[in-house]
Amino acid sequence: MTDSPYLFRAADHPLAQINERLKVREAHSGFGIALRYQERAPDPDAPEGNWCETGHSIFILAGRIQYRFDDGTVEAGPGDMLHIPAGPAHRHKPSVLGAETVRYVLTEFG
Repeated sequence: MTDSPYLFRAADHPLAQINERLKVREAHSGFGIALRYQERAPDPDAPEGNWCETGHSIFILAGRIQYRFDDGTVEAGPGDMLHIPAGPAHRHKPSVLGAETVRYVLTEFG
C-alpha cells in the first residue's frame, strides 16, 4: 500500500495518556491541521480547565460532552458534530456530562 499525505494510520499514532482523565491519539497533517482521537473520562471533582481559543471541528462517538462559552453552553452526544472557530470570541471549556467516558474525533486548526 502506498503512503499518502491524506491517510493517517491509527496504529502509527499511539494512544497517549495526557493526564488521569485524558487520552489522545494525534496525527499532524502537512496541511496545518492536527487530527485527534480523544477519550475524556468524567471527574466531577476535577478543577475547571483553562479556556481554549483553538478552532475545532468535532464528531462525538460515545458519551456526552458540554462546551462552555462566554455566552452559554452547548451539549453534544453520539452522532453530533460541532464546529468551534478559532479565536478569543469563541473561547471554550469542555466538560464530561454523566458517568461515561466521552470518545470523539476532532480536527484542530488556527
